[in-house]
Amino acid sequence: MVRLGIIGDTQGKYRIDRLLDFVAGRFADVDEIWHTGDWQEEALLDGLRALGKPLEVVNGNAPDDRRFPERVQRNLEGLEIGMVHRPPRPGDAWAARLDVCIHGHTHRWRDEVVGETRFINVSTPTAAGFSRERSVGILTLATGVAELEKVVVNP
Repeated sequence: MVRLGIIGDTQGKYRIDRLLDFVAGRFADVDEIWHTGDWQEEALLDGLRALGKPLEVVNGNAPDDRRFPERVQRNLEGLEIGMVHRPPRPGDAWAARLDVCIHGHTHRWRDEVVGETRFINVSTPTAAGFSRERSVGILTLATGVAELEKVVVNP
């Protein structure tokens, strides 16, 4: 079993220390942390690294930081898991080869299957931009099965 703490689109006006305190508690039992891009402040990534879990990050548009890949793909628990910032367009060949495609950018919760691929967006924990909801997610993978838990972030 592998548990991924998923967070993304950490933008706008918020206190990094408060968000990191929240995430540290909720992600205490995850194996890895995945950030879907758009972190705005480098201090946030530093704080996530300090939690002592492996951190996967993809490049977003705020900032557009070429130190990070556009997408990542790994086989975990028999599932092809991919992560990218912008949601793939319909018919995207890369996404179609995945069992689960994690993305950000829209700042809206998403958990839907299109074709053979499950698309997940955990929204934003900071209510950035036009989103009023604040959330992160925990994705539990176990022998070909993926279960997603929505974790609401209280302001």
